[in-house]
Amino acid sequence: MNQTRKTILRGNIEKVFYAGPKFSAGRLRDADGRSRSFAGNIFAVEGQHVALAGHWETHPDYGQQFKVDHIEVEMPGDPEGLARYIAHHPEVKGIGPTRAAKIARAFGEDFEDALLNSPERIAEVAKVPVSVIENLRAVWMTSRRFNAVMTWLSAFGLTHHQAGTLIEKLGNNAQAVLEDNPYHILREIKGLGFKKVDQIARKMGTPKEHQPRIRAGILHCVHDAVSQGDCWVECEDLIDRANTLLIMDCLDSRERIEKELDILIREGQLACADLGGRLVAALPFIHEQETMLAQWFAQGAEEIARVDVPDLDTVLERVCPSLNAKQAQAVRTALTRRISLISGGAGVGKSFCVSAIAAASEELGLDVALTAPTGKAAKRIEELSSREAKTIHRLLGYDGSAFAKGPDDPIEADLLIVDEVSMTDVSLAWHLFRAINLERTAVVLVGDHNQLPPVGPGNILRDLIQTRAVPTTILDVCVRQAGVLKENSAAILTGEVRKTSDKRPDGRCAWYLVDQFTDPMGVDKCLRELFENVLEEKLGFDILRDVQVLTPTHKGPLGTTALNEQIQRLVQRKRFGVEVPPHAANRRAPLYPGDKVIQIRNNYDLGVMNGAVGFLKEILRDGTHLFEFDGVPVTIKKSDPALRDIQLGYVLSIHKAQGSEFPCVITVVHKAHSFMHHRNLFYTGVTRARTSAIILGDRWGVRNCAAKVQVDARKTFLSQFLRMNRPVPAAAPWESEDLQVAAQG
Repeated sequence: MNQTRKTILRGNIEKVFYAGPKFSAGRLRDADGRSRSFAGNIFAVEGQHVALAGHWETHPDYGQQFKVDHIEVEMPGDPEGLARYIAHHPEVKGIGPTRAAKIARAFGEDFEDALLNSPERIAEVAKVPVSVIENLRAVWMTSRRFNAVMTWLSAFGLTHHQAGTLIEKLGNNAQAVLEDNPYHILREIKGLGFKKVDQIARKMGTPKEHQPRIRAGILHCVHDAVSQGDCWVECEDLIDRANTLLIMDCLDSRERIEKELDILIREGQLACADLGGRLVAALPFIHEQETMLAQWFAQGAEEIARVDVPDLDTVLERVCPSLNAKQAQAVRTALTRRISLISGGAGVGKSFCVSAIAAASEELGLDVALTAPTGKAAKRIEELSSREAKTIHRLLGYDGSAFAKGPDDPIEADLLIVDEVSMTDVSLAWHLFRAINLERTAVVLVGDHNQLPPVGPGNILRDLIQTRAVPTTILDVCVRQAGVLKENSAAILTGEVRKTSDKRPDGRCAWYLVDQFTDPMGVDKCLRELFENVLEEKLGFDILRDVQVLTPTHKGPLGTTALNEQIQRLVQRKRFGVEVPPHAANRRAPLYPGDKVIQIRNNYDLGVMNGAVGFLKEILRDGTHLFEFDGVPVTIKKSDPALRDIQLGYVLSIHKAQGSEFPCVITVVHKAHSFMHHRNLFYTGVTRARTSAIILGDRWGVRNCAAKVQVDARKTFLSQFLRMNRPVPAAAPWESEDLQVAAQG
């Protein structure tokens, strides 16, 4: 039976099997010499003398082990522990195991008194200079202070790693700093939100009306708006939000918030702007970046003299004679303006235009570069155009901390084509344009305004379309070659979800609608049936390399977490004969050889970018993981924190899949996710399919998702600045409907 009674386990950590910022597992040697297994949300280091607080439990895979809730590094209390501490502490120099043992035997319990008051006595016994013992004394006292502050911080619910991070950044004076302003924690520890830190501050006795608390609350509200995609908050609205968040016990709470807001603006922690009589607040860097973007886009309408070409139409007729009227207009504009934009839905020929622009440019002797926000999107445009394409980060020489390209070292190209612009947020667009010399390089922006906006703040593509700041061509005719899949995807934008299409000669349908499952468990069961008996056996898809499941959320029975674990068990059993056991609900699913995985953060050391999908090829005996991403082998050691950035990839969120294409896409659309539903989400999901799209859900959820028009009301400076600097012209007849669709989202 598991024992839940709290107990303390003391001893030396003799082996660490895994150590990460939030979890460690290993073996401890207690005072009686017994070896004990432990695991918990701590950060453990071999050789430490520790006190572990927790309880014993029986793990289904690892047997009896000590479940750690809290760790405290202790000063050794016995001669053996003292000798080990002195000999193995990395900051203690000049004292090896033999001398450390002599010191421990000679002084025992009197060691600290001798160290503080008579260091020369210890130096004489150890036969080392007094300076060596003085260094030992400094290390000993630092550890004493560290433990005192660590214990104080842990009492407020901070993990061992979080408390250690604060001490590392604020020094052993961390307690005094945080007693004065506990909201420093927000700046120093990523992942801790205002509400959690506010709870800690309240436990410390911080008053609700404390000035740092009010300022932290205001900044939290601005950052929260940015996380939702907005670039600014109206000041009156900001005061209301902060007032609701802070719940101060005073009648003048709004006045106090307004006063602190003024101070934040004066100090430059927030920017303030007047937008047509409305005062708005924003993070300063976002305000500056959108201001500069507006200035660059203002140059977009300018014509440029590329080369002396008597008749551009002659060139177009020679290299791309099959362009329709709109496509030809887009290509001409791209070759004659500093900045131009091409947009349109599925199947209208955007990629064909990109290839035509590149071919015509090369015919004219121009150097062309292609780029996109993600690795998958770059690879896709590379395949379609038969020309090299790079991610924006790689094009700009980003190394994980800085961009190599900029005003002093601009991109060397005569024409730059940027695909999937709908995914590009304000900061990435700013970094890109500051590295472009518009006197030399023309820019062609390409994207689908019907897709989801970027995850980060801003809405570059739609702002440009709505304001007409740069020459824009919206392709609105589904080309003959588009096929049923593109036509049915585009129909979603009118609220129509078409039934399963006719079979093709290969036995597959381009479009499957399976919408009879009112119970989420029915969707789950159908999904398992597809992977077990249908996708490979009847449709001929490789369930690992051809099929991608998409769903709106991460949580819940139809979220990415639960569905990934279900499909992992199924695939491992079917493909590799491995039975994956269930694991604790609060632990992420372990990876097994053969698993499909996704990288969730850019890792420039490994060369694997956020959103890259790959496979775990092998796990070596020492725990080293061997992956493959786009045919490139990647090796990650068991103890490397980078391993935490790789997760199961059988099921992705629709947002995460933007910019990618897969032969077969299964999009889950169910009323369980109705709070997230809107037609652009639905459209983005099904347009990830290259050959077949399968919609899986319930009839009400599918219809509701297609019917719901979500007005994209992101608050951006760019839209305001572009309207002020360049009035929106009357739309040409063929543009009106498209612009309305774009404006509605």
